[in-house]
Amino acid sequence: MASIQTKIALSLSALTLGIVGILVVFAPAFLYGLNNIALDPSAAMMSEIRAPGVPILAGCILAIAGLKDDRLVTPALILSAVLLLSYAVGRLISLPMDGIPPASLLAALAIELALGLWCALIVVNVREPAQHAG
Repeated sequence: MASIQTKIALSLSALTLGIVGILVVFAPAFLYGLNNIALDPSAAMMSEIRAPGVPILAGCILAIAGLKDDRLVTPALILSAVLLLSYAVGRLISLPMDGIPPASLLAALAIELALGLWCALIVVNVREPAQHAG
């Protein structure tokens, strides 16, 4: 059975990935507008903007599934960590190349980094005892 820490991490991951995924897919102009980014409404641009939202939503769905089925906890934590840390690393790469973004994107970086590291640490801590027991 998943620990309370694991359930909280997966719940926060599901919430974060769900909100972002839904907004990227269904309301990208609103989401980007929060950061004063005006999107080009061309079909090509909107396709490129919406496409990453679906894998983000898939992460949300797997995180929810991990809350309901203990067999999916580890895959859900791994995918959550990969998605969140990938976005955080992308933002960190952008800092020296592009400068400081708005505070809202710095907050997103902090959330992605903290939640992604938390999910990764849970996976590592769960696997370590099993490896030493062998």
